[in-house]
Amino acid sequence: MKRVTFLIFVIFTLASAEIKIFTNKTELYTGERLRITVEIDYPEGAVVDLSRIQSTQNEDFDLVESVVKSQGNDAGLIKEVFQNDYAVFAKEGEHYFGPLEYSFVKGDDVFEFKSDSIRVNVKSIIKEAKVTVVDSLGNQKQMSLDSLGMVLPIKDIAVYKMSVREKWYLGIFIALVLLLILTIWFMAKRKRKKNGIDEVVVEKKIPAHVIAFQLLDLLKEKNYLTRGEFKEFAAELSLIFRNFLEDRFDFPGAELPTEELKTEIRSRVTDAETIENSDKLLEVTDFVKYAKFIPLEGELKSFLDFAYKAVDKLKEETNGKKK
Repeated sequence: MKRVTFLIFVIFTLASAEIKIFTNKTELYTGERLRITVEIDYPEGAVVDLSRIQSTQNEDFDLVESVVKSQGNDAGLIKEVFQNDYAVFAKEGEHYFGPLEYSFVKGDDVFEFKSDSIRVNVKSIIKEAKVTVVDSLGNQKQMSLDSLGMVLPIKDIAVYKMSVREKWYLGIFIALVLLLILTIWFMAKRKRKKNGIDEVVVEKKIPAHVIAFQLLDLLKEKNYLTRGEFKEFAAELSLIFRNFLEDRFDFPGAELPTEELKTEIRSRVTDAETIENSDKLLEVTDFVKYAKFIPLEGELKSFLDFAYKAVDKLKEETNGKKK
């Protein structure tokens, strides 16, 4: 009895299950979209393989999108409707789309089904499509795209969806463009190096006098003289002045002995008053640093004032010439 029931079920399944395909049109142009509606039936509880419906593609028709439009249950028989859009790459002429196939497993048995094929007539948009053009005299004429040497978009670009093959074509095109750009850039860079033209990185350096003015202002704010800290004041003032000379004239002013430093100043500065006061500043601050002499507070203040004036004057003068 069970065997008879199973045979009845198999016969009913084979009689009911099927696959049908329809299309919205059978005449279209190369590059256009072919829409195929797919209807399938299978028994409830079956394991269905739809891969050959939802990923089918060949040289002539490339699947762009597969969408389930509806699904229902009719007395234990599942009915599904798919909408598949294909990019048409077929050459001009008559072609056959399909067949599409699917299968399902019920128990230990596998059932396979195949649809009919659909005859499709593919036309060339270049040869058959026409556009209206206006000549220089204002006359309208009908001309084929082939004679104009152009191709118009078939669908609105805003809703255009690409197939896998079209994505590959676009990806290859972008890669080639990037490769071309990199090649041109590399060759240009190589040519510049060959001609001895290389990139020069210019570092912005804070002028010596700007740094010196900032340090002199800080020294004044410390109020060493008010507190009677003459040694600290003299040591910092001497170092600020020496570092300014070093940065301004590019010699080791902070490391040179005082006598050698005075010689360097004379070789670069022409103003006699500046030379004389520089000598005094260096000598007196040395005496204070080494506790050989303690000047009056007013004398040290005058050296601070001179330092401001000397920095302002020496920022422009080198060997008696304006920089």
